[in-house]
Amino acid sequence: MNSCRTALAGLVIALSAPAPATSQDTQTATAFGSTTRSEAALIGILYDLKQDQQHKPKKGQYLELIGRFVREGWDEGILNEFYRVTRPLYTTQVFIPLMAADEAPRSFGVQDIMKPRMWVVHYKGQVSPPHAGTFRFVGMSDDILAVAVNGKTALLAQFPAWKELNSVWRDAPRDGIGTPVGPAISGDWFTVKEGQVIDLDIIVGEYPGAQFGAWLMIEEQGVTYEKDGQGKPILPVFQLSDSAIPDGRNPPARKSRPDELWKGNQ
Repeated sequence: MNSCRTALAGLVIALSAPAPATSQDTQTATAFGSTTRSEAALIGILYDLKQDQQHKPKKGQYLELIGRFVREGWDEGILNEFYRVTRPLYTTQVFIPLMAADEAPRSFGVQDIMKPRMWVVHYKGQVSPPHAGTFRFVGMSDDILAVAVNGKTALLAQFPAWKELNSVWRDAPRDGIGTPVGPAISGDWFTVKEGQVIDLDIIVGEYPGAQFGAWLMIEEQGVTYEKDGQGKPILPVFQLSDSAIPDGRNPPARKSRPDELWKGNQ
């Protein structure tokens, strides 16, 4: 699917921050990931869709560009036209409390050369389920969240105000799980066998540059979940390790139990 897939074949997204080895690691162990590589982690690459690799301004319609990336099979060549931060972060969950949008470039160490708008982080890796079953991703973001399983888009969720890409982005259902920025969107069901390894891609992004948050959960078909005060299921965060959920403005959710943790494959 991606030109880099083979080289990066065992890395998986992880929000968790392993014990830091240096002061630099301590500073970058954020909700976006850690500089410390983990076998149970996705690799995250930050792109600035306002400038090229030589830092020259580059024009483009942000939402249309992300829509094209999703429509055309998650082709990294589309993103590679823009500035790509060379230092990745590694994470085991994408569950980022609502925060100032400049935290993304700050977490990747490029706050001096990247304005906090029109950026996107592409997390990717290979993962396997805790057991055989049928699952779907559930989530929301301010502004962009999308997930692909084996190159096929499995979830599209975006800040409800952005309707420029109706041919790609879905309107949030009125009866979805509540989040700080609107009801969550449920993705498409997909079935996996026990031990089956899948390619997983996740993108999150910010358009105008004010605030950002992204919350990715997972639901298993046939499982009965505890309900919140609104009668909505309290779903587990999609996690690859037993990581703490970052404090802040989050939707009702819980940590994945050990028997619900997905596994990163390297």
